[in-house]
Amino acid sequence: MADLTADWNKYDDRLMKAAERGDVEKIASVLSKKGANPAKLDVEGRSAFHVVASKGNLDCLNTILVHGVDLVAADAAGRNALHLAAKYGHALCLQKLLQYNCPTENTDLQGRTALHDAAMSDCPSSIQLLCDHGAAVNARDSDGRTPLVLATQMCRPVICQLLLDRGADVNARDKQNRTALMLGCEYGCKDAVEVLLRSGANITLVDALGHDCSYYARIGDSVDILQLIKSAFEESSKMGHEVMKKGQPIGKVTNMLPKWSLPSAPEEAGFKPYQKEHRNVQVR
Repeated sequence: MADLTADWNKYDDRLMKAAERGDVEKIASVLSKKGANPAKLDVEGRSAFHVVASKGNLDCLNTILVHGVDLVAADAAGRNALHLAAKYGHALCLQKLLQYNCPTENTDLQGRTALHDAAMSDCPSSIQLLCDHGAAVNARDSDGRTPLVLATQMCRPVICQLLLDRGADVNARDKQNRTALMLGCEYGCKDAVEVLLRSGANITLVDALGHDCSYYARIGDSVDILQLIKSAFEESSKMGHEVMKKGQPIGKVTNMLPKWSLPSAPEEAGFKPYQKEHRNVQVR
């Protein structure tokens, strides 16, 4: 990450204000001054380059790129311009940065790539652009979460499907061994859960504490998800029995499942203290 500069001068201030206003002519004028640096960080740890990428101002961004700038200069959170364009869903700015060969693999202080940010922003165009330019679809952040896991946690079914179509591992686990399906069940993301199940998510996997997706469905707040998981268990169990009837060894039956049923009223009451509010989810 670039150092916070102690020599912030009047031209730096003018450039930052022009970036915030989206004043292309002023930006071009200031950049004509000797030594002008659009990637210089202010006391808040951001630069004019980061501001225009965050705001999605394509004309200002192009002016800075034509002038010349350190493409991977990072702000105080370790995010570069590509991260910020992805985070705020500015696909045209992201496309322009990629045209200038801005690398997709750089990570911020949380270990996240631009694809992680795009997965949370719910911008399909950004996902497609980044994947077209070689973004690692199964990259893991500092918590071991892939873009698919974050998209599921944020209840982004369209993004989940796009990532899966691009080769995302449907059963990828975070550092607590939780899968996207488990988090989708916990956060009440019915549409995302359906996408994951259709894509072959393994419902028998357990996390570091021994909990499977049925546990997370129980502590979630969606009756629909409880039913989806119940049906998935029953269907897989049925398929397992059919395979055994054909005389195949038990070892070849991949989804031998434990008995599972919807919780009774007393059980549901017992889980209520642990239920979470799933609206306005924020992934940190």
